[in-house]
Amino acid sequence: MNTFVRSIATCTTAWRQRGAVALALAGLLLPRAEAATPRTDLLSGPGWQASANGIDGWIPAYAPFPNPVTMPNPALNPQGVYAELMWYWPGPGTPGPGSGPTTAYFRHPLDLPAGPVPQIVALVAADDELTLQVNGVTIGGYVLDDHKMSNGQPEVVAMDLTPALHAGANRIDIKAVDTRGYHWLFFDSYNLAADPRNVLVARTPDTTSLVGDKDDFHGGDAADAAPRSDHVLAMQRNLVAAPAVDLDQPAVNQSAGLTHFLTLPANAIVTSATVKLRVKMTGDLVQNDVILYNQSEVPAAGEASTVIALHDLLGFAPKPGAVYELAWNLAKTPLRNFSSPAPFSGQPDRVADLLSMLKNDRRLDVLAVDDTMVDYSELNLTYTVAGAAVGDLNNDGAIDRDDLTILLLSLNTAASGPDDPRDLDRDGRITVLDVRKLVDSCTRPLCAK
Repeated sequence: MNTFVRSIATCTTAWRQRGAVALALAGLLLPRAEAATPRTDLLSGPGWQASANGIDGWIPAYAPFPNPVTMPNPALNPQGVYAELMWYWPGPGTPGPGSGPTTAYFRHPLDLPAGPVPQIVALVAADDELTLQVNGVTIGGYVLDDHKMSNGQPEVVAMDLTPALHAGANRIDIKAVDTRGYHWLFFDSYNLAADPRNVLVARTPDTTSLVGDKDDFHGGDAADAAPRSDHVLAMQRNLVAAPAVDLDQPAVNQSAGLTHFLTLPANAIVTSATVKLRVKMTGDLVQNDVILYNQSEVPAAGEASTVIALHDLLGFAPKPGAVYELAWNLAKTPLRNFSSPAPFSGQPDRVADLLSMLKNDRRLDVLAVDDTMVDYSELNLTYTVAGAAVGDLNNDGAIDRDDLTILLLSLNTAASGPDDPRDLDRDGRITVLDVRKLVDSCTRPLCAK
């Protein structure tokens, strides 16, 4: 636990230890730097709904919850505590500290504007247990007995909700479990990473897009019905394989497709993009399995054109029944013509930089053609804008290790054009000379973050 979180935990005295459910959630929610204010309450106060079973009977979460022992601790937030104690209560009357169900479900909708996904961080503690989900993706769990300070009081831990968020409608869900006597819930928005003199700061403008859910191939969830572009649907119609399947479904001679739809500023220049794709090989002949993308074509009669071989992403031939986390760097995408000998061997036919494609298409298509079961696809993207400082590849106002990491992802590739911000020496290629130039420009010693 870092020093800040430890200091927060030290202040959480007078917390009832017996079978209660408590929660301290902290949020940083800023779509634009100029929107910075002393704090944000988009996830505080009203808006939470509660249910005894998580399916129906939703009512406003009861707040404030009358508990004479444990009250919101002002030391949790120097800007002031705006939180309230909450617990599901079917009414009528006033709940007591030991009343209500042994398990309660809480839900909060959150609409995010188009553009970079803002950072929302949570400080979480529970008496006795809780599970936190965002858009069906489990962010983390908490068990009181595993998180007690030396004085026996609950210790808060930090959870980052950001990877599961996206522009538009989002849903935050909490399952709170009371295994002993008392129960209550505490919620407050807070930016645990900011300078105390400036509680809210803009997040580095990167974009995280998650399609599917990180549930180890558990099928039948709403997130398994992945969004698909018209291009993906057209390719699937022309594939010889059997009808397409959703994510988390075994794919034997069947395809599983998805699309990451992107919302970027008009002046954005994409500087890096990586995809983490978790797959399971569910067929017998998997050595020649491939992925199709935006520039792949599947004619009504004939074979697919340009493909990405799993062999090239892994560095070896995939094996039946194996589970892999494929790492795809779009600045160095290995491509093959489908006429390449199969099973694939040796080097790909060429390596392409697809970052400009992302900017132009505003989407990324991912289509596993056959025998490849998909758990989830996670796209992480960074961009800068024209007019940013030379070397500031993620437009966060600093030149540091993050920018160096972005540059290394493109090392030894051709620049996308004369204005490519990664090509610092303007020689048409991304080389170690650009790395040296960036290091010389770092705004912090040793390019530290």
